[in-house]
Amino acid sequence: MFVNLGHGHNGFLTAALIGLALLWLDRRPVVAGILFGLLAYKPQFGLLIPLVLLATGRWRTLSAAAATVVALTLAVTAVFGMETWRAFFASAPFTREVLEQGGPGWHLIQSVFSFVRMWGGPIPLAYAAQGALTLGLAAALVWLWRSQGDFALKAAALCLATLLATPYSMDYDMMALAPAIAFLSLHGLRRGFAPWEISALAALWIVPLIARSIAQVALIPLGVIVMLAMILIILHRARSDVATAPMAAPAE
Repeated sequence: MFVNLGHGHNGFLTAALIGLALLWLDRRPVVAGILFGLLAYKPQFGLLIPLVLLATGRWRTLSAAAATVVALTLAVTAVFGMETWRAFFASAPFTREVLEQGGPGWHLIQSVFSFVRMWGGPIPLAYAAQGALTLGLAAALVWLWRSQGDFALKAAALCLATLLATPYSMDYDMMALAPAIAFLSLHGLRRGFAPWEISALAALWIVPLIARSIAQVALIPLGVIVMLAMILIILHRARSDVATAPMAAPAE
């Protein structure tokens, strides 16, 4: 919150869109799809959300999201003309250079890619590490969302994975941890907390305030570490939910 207020960034909007979309996903799938579609204003966050919708067969939500993106594209073109798109694609090489060379500062970019580069790793290695993490997150999300795990765990995992899956995730984007914390708190209040889970949740809450400074001073990717740790905690808790879920009655 302080980073967003201090720099005038859009993390509040990102957190609101993904949080409300997940909150309404089962009750109002079309509204959820519209909110997911509006999240296309930050296209780097659209890597894993469509995958989850496909894996769980949420066709109404997926269609609404796709229609929203198309409508936004047509509206932008109608208001600003084709020159906007030419400028957008022309700026892509510059954006890539900013990412690969750490233009904003490696300590501001909260991704595995950034921290491989910050530690002196070459660009191909950074892409390989980020790609491996993204594929692992995709596989974990598909398993989780198709499992009998609690929805609150699934929603929290998607919030976290959305930030971790892209190489270009800034510290102000960590506002999306807010809905993740809310879903995790809801699950814990219903099912109970292990003591170490409360500590992990507190770490997730405080890390956006200190991630930038720790990375700048000590070259430690604390934000990424804490988010990855919470993903593992969620998967562990979901496996426990699945293991204790009642078996379906056999067909006669």
